[in-house]
Amino acid sequence: MNKKKLSALIFDVGDILYDATAWRRWLAQELTRRGKDVTYPKLVVAWEGLLVNVYKAQAEYWDAFAKLMQHFGVDQAEIPEIVKLAKQKGQAVQKDRTPMPQVPETLKQLHAAGVILVALSDTESGETGVRRILDQLGIQQYFTAVAASFDIGHAKHEPEAFDYAIKATGFKKQECGFVAHDIDELEGSLQHDLFAIGYNYHPDAPADVFIENFSELLKLVDGHSNP
Repeated sequence: MNKKKLSALIFDVGDILYDATAWRRWLAQELTRRGKDVTYPKLVVAWEGLLVNVYKAQAEYWDAFAKLMQHFGVDQAEIPEIVKLAKQKGQAVQKDRTPMPQVPETLKQLHAAGVILVALSDTESGETGVRRILDQLGIQQYFTAVAASFDIGHAKHEPEAFDYAIKATGFKKQECGFVAHDIDELEGSLQHDLFAIGYNYHPDAPADVFIENFSELLKLVDGHSNP
């Protein structure tokens, strides 16, 4: 375990604080059922590419969704039906969010130790939407600030997104760690000289340190000792 001591942690939200894959996995299965050549990884790559402008408030979510359907060869006449099903599934998934293992307990301990916690989320719903998720997970009270791409006009892995979150911590970049899972986000943080912590990570993702259990974050911050 890396010996660096951190005073602040910046967290990606989806697939770090809770499992955000359910809707996308359903969509991949639905398109496969309709005879389209779709796998979950293929869908994620295509969808994330289309969502960049949505996250930055430069495009509409369901317009991007229509483009995703076209990308996978869905007939125009089928799209309204799939949109309806996608909205229904989205509502069901949103009601059923639960924290990843050890998240509430670990965040509580980090907060009690005086570690500043900031959420940095690529989202189409802004800070209000992110705080709603954190509240649903029972962890909002531990976060000093929320940085939402929709509000700041920049998405991970853009330097401006990282800088906004770093400033929100009140600490220097060298005192902050960034917890994420995607390749591009972790690469971006490393290129920005922000200490990168891989959790629930893609096997090809780079990082300064990788953790298998969320509670291992306690070993990286001031006030806790490494074994």
